Amino acid sequence: MNISYEDICVKLGGKDILSGVTLKSLEGKIVGIVGANGCGKSTLIKTTFGIVNNHRGTVMVNGKPTKEYTPRELASMIGYVGQDQSVAFDFSVRDVVTMGLYARQDKRRGKILVDTAMVDLGVYQFADRSIQRLSGGERKMVFIARAVVQGADMFILDEPTNHLDIKHQLFVMDYLKNSGKTTVIVIHDLRLAAHYCDYLYMISDGKVYAEGAPMDVLTVENVRHVFGINGHSEITEKGILDFALFEQ
Repeated sequence: MNISYEDICVKLGGKDILSGVTLKSLEGKIVGIVGANGCGKSTLIKTTFGIVNNHRGTVMVNGKPTKEYTPRELASMIGYVGQDQSVAFDFSVRDVVTMGLYARQDKRRGKILVDTAMVDLGVYQFADRSIQRLSGGERKMVFIARAVVQGADMFILDEPTNHLDIKHQLFVMDYLKNSGKTTVIVIHDLRLAAHYCDYLYMISDGKVYAEGAPMDVLTVENVRHVFGINGHSEITEKGILDFALFEQ
């Protein structure tokens, strides 16, 4: 399972948001997209599903343009979790997670799949509670559980660690790493990006500014240019890849 964004250009309100962005997933790996606020990271992800229309370029899944797939077909291949956590209706947590069955061909084990996902993501105790009564972090875990129920071989997630405390941030990233699924993730936390991502794309002003392994992308020069801070990725004394800030 793979996805590629080829020469993606997006204009919104007459302004260039993305200008010729090309990037691709790595099978079974986590590919991270980093950059300052407003650089176009989330916009790029939204072109996958037509939430935002690109006026040039093509999004390909398994070598075929996404526009040639039906919504159900895309949902069967890609588990998507966006930033927006608003829910207009008073669904229970179980209702929301069960929606992930929409894309599955075989729904005979539906209840087991739903229960298992809720247990794995730590939201089973909320099963009968209204989604509207959950915190932002709890909702995020519910939406990830829904994506798991879809049975897709790929995850695309936009800031999945937002609204989560550090324990649950690490839990989600460990879950994704251990899943073995092809994953594309927009992530703002550079420490998490350095530690968990196998490959990074750094976007600046709507273009890919740098790409490669975290050590090669999160350099002093790149971080200063894109984020305006002093920091870089480093190997700690325990051999762990991390990101460190230093005196400004």
